Amino acid sequence: MRKLIGAIALAVVSVSGFAQTLNIPGKVGEDKFTVTLLKEFVKRSDNYDQVHHIYGTSGDPAQSKMMADVELGSLDVVWMGTTKELETSLSPVYVPIYRGLLGMRLPIVERDKADIFNHVDSLSEMQRFTACQGKTWSDTLILEANGINVAKSLKYPNLFYMLEGDRCDYFPRGFFEPYPEVQTYSHLNLTVDEHVILRYRMPLFFFTAKNKPELAREMTQVFADMYQDGSFQSLFFAEPEIADAMRQAKVEKRTIFDLRNPELSEATNNIPSTYWFDTTQETH
Repeated sequence: MRKLIGAIALAVVSVSGFAQTLNIPGKVGEDKFTVTLLKEFVKRSDNYDQVHHIYGTSGDPAQSKMMADVELGSLDVVWMGTTKELETSLSPVYVPIYRGLLGMRLPIVERDKADIFNHVDSLSEMQRFTACQGKTWSDTLILEANGINVAKSLKYPNLFYMLEGDRCDYFPRGFFEPYPEVQTYSHLNLTVDEHVILRYRMPLFFFTAKNKPELAREMTQVFADMYQDGSFQSLFFAEPEIADAMRQAKVEKRTIFDLRNPELSEATNNIPSTYWFDTTQETH
């Protein structure tokens, strides 16, 4: 009898050991594609069965705080724009969360210059124009590395006024950013260009602690399986934030200029092409 009770207790412990909670950032009740993916991950995981927002309804703290919490073990996973340094200090999941859309930059321009890029057909022609960008942003380094002149400011709001004041010709923004920003700064008479995209690889990855490589490996495998069965792509196009941006941007009608990102690691550069959104072959 004692042996039977011991066996049952061991079985219960073993089962509970495989049903862990995945501690994540993000605000409770806030719908984001990152959280959608993590909820799908725990459905398919052999080791996790639910997600928990450790910061509750207060929202995410500073990035440095989240990285410290990952290293301490109170946070299992975090999502950040990748750098070589991050990929060394944490365990990356080499699957671009937004399939490269964050590196697809749509220019904000002055409304009376809405067609400034209408007849621009080459990168050398784009290099005649000056972009506005944050002084410390990684985007600035990428633009300058590709021969594009950049007018800089330390303060994000100043960039819209610099554009309106003709200190630059355009303000390239991440795929989801320009449409709400133009509404926020509607008094400046700005609009989103309809003709070009500057595209470079600048992926957002999930990262786990360095001492949890098995979690990073499992996430990588689950997301690979999701690509294989098409569910990753389905969730991607169903995400309202993505669907709205796709509808407004009309990517298929734009000229795309590919820029080199010299800050990417070799591993990031070797990510399978199927993980990146292909504007020439994919529809939604």
